[in-house]
Amino acid sequence: MKKQLVLAALFFLASSGMFNELYGQGKKSGVVNRYYVDSEKGNDNGTGKSEKDAWRSLVKVNAQTFRPGDKISFRRGGQWEGQLLPQGSGTKAQPIIFTAYGKGALPVIAAKGKFKDAVLLKNNSNLVLEYFDISNQDSLIKEQKTGPAGVRILAENIGTISNIRLSDLYIHDINGDNKKGSNEGNGIYWDCQGPKPSNIENLLIENCKLLRIDRNGIRGNGTFGFRTNWFPNRNLTIRGCTLEDIGGDGIVVKAFDGSLVEHNKLFYIRTRAKDNAVGIWPHSSDNTLIQFNEVAYTKNQDWSNDGQSFDIDGNCTNTIIQNNYSHDNEGGFMLVISDAINEKSKMTTGSIIRNNLSINDGNKRKRLFNFALVTDATHISGNHFYNLSADTVKMELIDIEHGVPKNVVFENNTFHYAGASVGVFSKSAQQYDALKWIGNTFKGNIQGKEQLLNVTEEKKLPEERGNNFPWNFLKEIEKKIKN
Repeated sequence: MKKQLVLAALFFLASSGMFNELYGQGKKSGVVNRYYVDSEKGNDNGTGKSEKDAWRSLVKVNAQTFRPGDKISFRRGGQWEGQLLPQGSGTKAQPIIFTAYGKGALPVIAAKGKFKDAVLLKNNSNLVLEYFDISNQDSLIKEQKTGPAGVRILAENIGTISNIRLSDLYIHDINGDNKKGSNEGNGIYWDCQGPKPSNIENLLIENCKLLRIDRNGIRGNGTFGFRTNWFPNRNLTIRGCTLEDIGGDGIVVKAFDGSLVEHNKLFYIRTRAKDNAVGIWPHSSDNTLIQFNEVAYTKNQDWSNDGQSFDIDGNCTNTIIQNNYSHDNEGGFMLVISDAINEKSKMTTGSIIRNNLSINDGNKRKRLFNFALVTDATHISGNHFYNLSADTVKMELIDIEHGVPKNVVFENNTFHYAGASVGVFSKSAQQYDALKWIGNTFKGNIQGKEQLLNVTEEKKLPEERGNNFPWNFLKEIEKKIKN
């Protein structure tokens, strides 16, 4: 397969339509009943079936059990304090739709810390939530200790719920706990509880904006993610979202088999958390594809283990991270790690990291790649790691700790250090023994290559080999930084 690095223009391409049929998009769905909700002129004694006879409160809406094809429209410019708790499920052909009507600002749902979740979708299937402004900030305290969320999707003791779409939501200002654990806050959170094994199938999150969330942007719960109790969620798509100023982790794919994370932009992740957090990463998940994302300015100001743009974490199989643009992430570009390896948690295996562009990653933590504990079968190919920053940093290019990985191949990558920083290989030959190097290019300030074993080096630069790497793009970046 021809190896290419991502062009900046790729981030502006239209998203793939491969999941349209799965989610029932493009099909006409008849509306059975249309209900209206108006926080100013509504009246809960009305029928709710016209703008003039609109309902007024969330309490009224939450008391109704809706049927397939029902559409519940909230007036733009309206504001509701409390929780939206929809009742009922649609069908794939006729989902229940919660949306906005009229002109002006998105309808606001503000929990203000009085509810754990501003919107709770509990045991619903075939439901759409779109065009809302959602927040959950308790202004009287610094951190809510309840694990608050903007939107929570909960499958509890039910088996499988399916076909949930969240789109065009503005989720912001959630002051949860920034410490990892049950009290951390979330923008969008999926949750699976028993005792009956329960899961979520076909979850689509698209075109949402998340801002000022403590602790996590988009993530979920892995109650049935242990291999001894394996009942994973299936078919997740997170597409076209923007996450900014997130206290801890950005996007975490948790306990899913079959996920697509693409065309998202994540800026300023891990801005307040003191423990480990990364831009985008899977955990206890199989068959994850992460592509065409831009991740930048992830923080690492305390020499913690994380702060990278990407991570392939414990109990994961068959993860692909490709065609992403990563830059200025203080903790580095990539972490590949296993958890404790036992009957509950598999060794992380089958990881592919290819055709990504990394610029000025790792300057604060002083490392680019990190392998931790024992992983197996990692193939890293066609990536370009470029550093031209003015920081006088010695950057560990491949950091290996707490165990030696198995079967790692670096093939046709370029390491180009052109600024004041220096890329170094300073680990022992024994630690590097698992790494095989095929046709890579080392250019500029690189030290310690003699430490590497199993090396065949490509002397020509990629542009001299005639590939399609966007060298003009890099030259423009270099020019801007110098100026």
